[in-house]
Amino acid sequence: MKTKYKILTFSMVFAFALGLSSCSEDFLQTVPTDSVSTEIALGSTDNMMLAINGIHRTLYAQNPNIVRYYAGQEYMIPAAEYGASDALHSSTGNGWFRSFLQWNSHTQATSNDVTYPWWFYYNVIGSANNIINAAADLQESDDLNNVLGQAYTYRAWAHFNLVRFFAKPYMIGNPSSDPGVPIMLATEPPYEGLARNTVQEVYDQITADLGTAISHFANASDRPNISHLNVDVAKGVAARVYLTIGDWSNAAKFANEARQGYTLMDEAEYKSGFNSVDNPEWMWGSKMIQDQTAYYWSYFYYTSNNFNGSQNRSNPKFINHELYDMISDTDYRKDLFLKDCPSTFDDWDKGENAGRYASEEEYDAAVDEYRDIINNSGNHNMVPYLHIKLLQSDGPTISPMDVLHMRASEMYLIEAEALARQNQDGAAQDVLFELVSERDAGYTKSTNTGQALVDEILVQRRIELFLEGHRRFDMLRNDEELDLTNSGASPDLYLDGFKQAKPSENDDWLFQIPQREIDANPNMVQN
Repeated sequence: MKTKYKILTFSMVFAFALGLSSCSEDFLQTVPTDSVSTEIALGSTDNMMLAINGIHRTLYAQNPNIVRYYAGQEYMIPAAEYGASDALHSSTGNGWFRSFLQWNSHTQATSNDVTYPWWFYYNVIGSANNIINAAADLQESDDLNNVLGQAYTYRAWAHFNLVRFFAKPYMIGNPSSDPGVPIMLATEPPYEGLARNTVQEVYDQITADLGTAISHFANASDRPNISHLNVDVAKGVAARVYLTIGDWSNAAKFANEARQGYTLMDEAEYKSGFNSVDNPEWMWGSKMIQDQTAYYWSYFYYTSNNFNGSQNRSNPKFINHELYDMISDTDYRKDLFLKDCPSTFDDWDKGENAGRYASEEEYDAAVDEYRDIINNSGNHNMVPYLHIKLLQSDGPTISPMDVLHMRASEMYLIEAEALARQNQDGAAQDVLFELVSERDAGYTKSTNTGQALVDEILVQRRIELFLEGHRRFDMLRNDEELDLTNSGASPDLYLDGFKQAKPSENDDWLFQIPQREIDANPNMVQN
């Protein structure tokens, strides 16, 4: 990556990472961000931890110098859901994600929806590389091992996200020859334009980095808070990676190890809004600082139906009707989707509401009842099947909510699926029962075997992990077609995103390489 993109991707790394540090409020209050040199930042383990803090901050920071109004992983989580099958929009809203839903933006090389993730994830990699390279000059310690464990995990995590967005899925392509993304390890200038490594080479580097990270964490000090990474997070990322490449044995192993010590949410915790790192099931989350928030570019702005923003007020999000029907009536997760919610897009006796109410007064009473359930400001639109999974904890405000990146339930589901795919049906049934019985009082241990058991687990993934950033990647690795015919989605709103052939037959699932990278890097080839 050179010329224009070397500037965008690399020379801004420290200004971005250090200037946006989020996990050390004292540092933010006492050291001017424009006075921190890279020599100071990398001169000691303590200051290297500040650089790690800066990487944490990038997960929810805006950077208007690159692509305005995008805020790190807060944008990329919904990007992995919208344009897939389960979390659906009801109207054009204020335009955010509209072209994404219609499969126009990620298929255009000039779109910000491809430019931003390319820049964002390589920025994380560049920051991690600077830390890793500088550590060679420092004496080993528990704190340094903590820093290095996090840096190697971040480098693996970012490469993993890049190869999933920009390259053919591992299990349905030819990983030894399919072009992946450039592996970026060196940080010394000049930053030459790199060619795309193969998908196999990228995954080999990812798994090597995770192995190194886990080794460092074995002799590391404790993480100060859940915004930091630890060995559980490294193993959780490894479980995701091995699930994606079909290494079932390692997927099950790392998922099991990663989830140890975490308590599954009870019903009250599950229904509390998915908005706090204090949740006992969260393994990794961004703890928001009140004066450092993305506001109208945050995860909750894009996803929460009671966030007081134009995207939500005019465009409530709902669950795919087919998926809703798959949820057991005794499963409390079903309560998070309001099938009978009145539609405020129509007159009281039209559309979804036709014949449901005896009078306009009865309809108005129903609207008021559901507004109380949703806890919105009274000027939000509503639709049937509306979700209340993600909620502002203090009602219809724009205050920052914590952002979830990993939790134990995902690890149960990875372990169960990986065991089932190894024909260890009994063990898979046990793990699945341990999770689902906590959600559904009427659930009995599955008697399914083989593919039927895998399919049951995949449905549970869709229910449990709704809007948490997994659905697009699951469709890719399982080679699923997109068909919203019976979902409740509008074909006029979704256009090309209403139906798409499965990824093995359809290259439009791939994100285009940004045109700015193509123009700046003579070694880059387009998808």
